[in-house]
Amino acid sequence: MSPNRNEVEQRQPSKPLLWLGCIATFGMFLVNFIGFLDTQTNSAEGCGPDWPLCNGQILPSLNNAHVIIEFLHRFLVGFFAIVAVVFAIWAWRRFGRWLEVRIFASIALGFIVLQSILGALAVVFVNPPSVLALHLGFGLLGLVGVALLTVFLFQYNAYVQSKPSGLTLRNQQLGRGLRQFIGWTWVYVFVAMYVGSDVAFHGAAAACKGWPLCNGLWFPGFSGNVGLVFLHRLIAIGLAVIVIVLLIQLRKTRHSRPDVYRATVYLFVLVILQIASGAYVILSNISLNADLLHVALLMVLFTLLSYLVMQSFRFRPGR
Repeated sequence: MSPNRNEVEQRQPSKPLLWLGCIATFGMFLVNFIGFLDTQTNSAEGCGPDWPLCNGQILPSLNNAHVIIEFLHRFLVGFFAIVAVVFAIWAWRRFGRWLEVRIFASIALGFIVLQSILGALAVVFVNPPSVLALHLGFGLLGLVGVALLTVFLFQYNAYVQSKPSGLTLRNQQLGRGLRQFIGWTWVYVFVAMYVGSDVAFHGAAAACKGWPLCNGLWFPGFSGNVGLVFLHRLIAIGLAVIVIVLLIQLRKTRHSRPDVYRATVYLFVLVILQIASGAYVILSNISLNADLLHVALLMVLFTLLSYLVMQSFRFRPGR
């Protein structure tokens, strides 16, 4: 029996909750973006080795760009971490009966805490590349947790109003092989992100002159920074091949699962743009604008792929 109007209204996510999810998602994107800017402009030590104080002060003298960027990063992390935590707890308390809410809220809360701890460690231990790479990876997982929690609540809002929803489409489940393919693609991209961040934080990108050739060679080998950059390029090509194969496999589901097929088309476009932005990084002599574009596209790509993983699992209403 379908629920009456009062029951539906009681179960609907409130507009303030949905808006808070949008703000938290944008905030987590901005935090990661400014964090990367902070590192690439060598501003991570703008507040010195002090944490949570900045140069020994709560409100430091904003006398140069490095201090401004680092202080802004810390302020945004603190502010939007609070926003995201409030959103995740509110969603859990209101809709915690749903497995998706519990999973995504846990991911958001857990990785926001881990990101904050790693950020403090990066300052105390003077920004070791391995810690910075983990910091970026955990930040992206925090972003994904908040973003998918927001998407689910919007989907659920449409679902309880009997509108077309990504939740109802999920009941037309994909085959096990396709689900596994999507899941392993996610793992592949996460590993690729770590390799890419290792390239950035080691300052290795300049080791390969030119694109698509590396120092005039198709195969420059795998030693040193040249090898790290070359490996990163091979991984990017591999991702393009994987997404093309996935798109071909999903073509037969484009009518029954337009959400998954459409997301994969967007994913393919983002992969191509990501590769092009990587070429732009090299051809622009590692310009800051190119680096920022590259990481911004990465965040959107990874979030979209995580949405694809969510949509590949069956939705079980009535819990």
